[in-house]
Amino acid sequence: MQKLLVPVVAFLTAGILFAGPRVGARAGYYGTTNPFTGQETDGPALGGQLVLPLAGIFDLEFSGTYASSKADIVMSDFLINYVNDTYGIDFSNNPDGLQQYLESQWGWSDPGILNQTYEATYHDVGLASVLKLGVPLAASVLKPYVGGGVGVHFTASDADAMLAAFEQQTQGTVTIDPYDHIHPSLLGVVGLSIQPPMLPISFFGEYNYSKPMGDDAGDPINAFAAGVNFGF
Repeated sequence: MQKLLVPVVAFLTAGILFAGPRVGARAGYYGTTNPFTGQETDGPALGGQLVLPLAGIFDLEFSGTYASSKADIVMSDFLINYVNDTYGIDFSNNPDGLQQYLESQWGWSDPGILNQTYEATYHDVGLASVLKLGVPLAASVLKPYVGGGVGVHFTASDADAMLAAFEQQTQGTVTIDPYDHIHPSLLGVVGLSIQPPMLPISFFGEYNYSKPMGDDAGDPINAFAAGVNFGF
């Protein structure tokens, strides 16, 4: 086994040294569902990457991306989603039933708060390691690529004013913590890079699909990004 590993490692190391690492930045669009509120969330995403070329046709990329969004949510909509997910009781078409449930089970005293709108924030810091396979086109600066890998998402979501009003209504007997989780993920990517000849710069555009794993992980993440890398 060791005899086999030595030439493989030597081959990959030679590929890295010949081409050289590249560093760059990216910007794009991010879309998923906020696991805390159940709302669709989308917005800009910014990040950077380190790329290690391997054997001419492969690239090993390490990247980090930050995405954030804000959205308005009505207290009743949040509680309908929360009660359904937590207790399995669906009040989607029964707002009066929700109010009666809150009053009898949680000691809710002000039905007017149910119609108030609050702001919910969502943050996602994603780290990823992706192996990309490039397909060079003859006599062209274009190179399509596909790839896959693994990553981790550090996600957080809250609505501070809404949670404060909720705690006041229940006198602290029923509490809801802000969403704050770490989820491993599986990733897939497809894209196109542009390498101008004899210049230490390249451009790319790509689609990323990421599926967070684990409890309360939420829906898959779809992201589109364009960026630049520096280095031969």
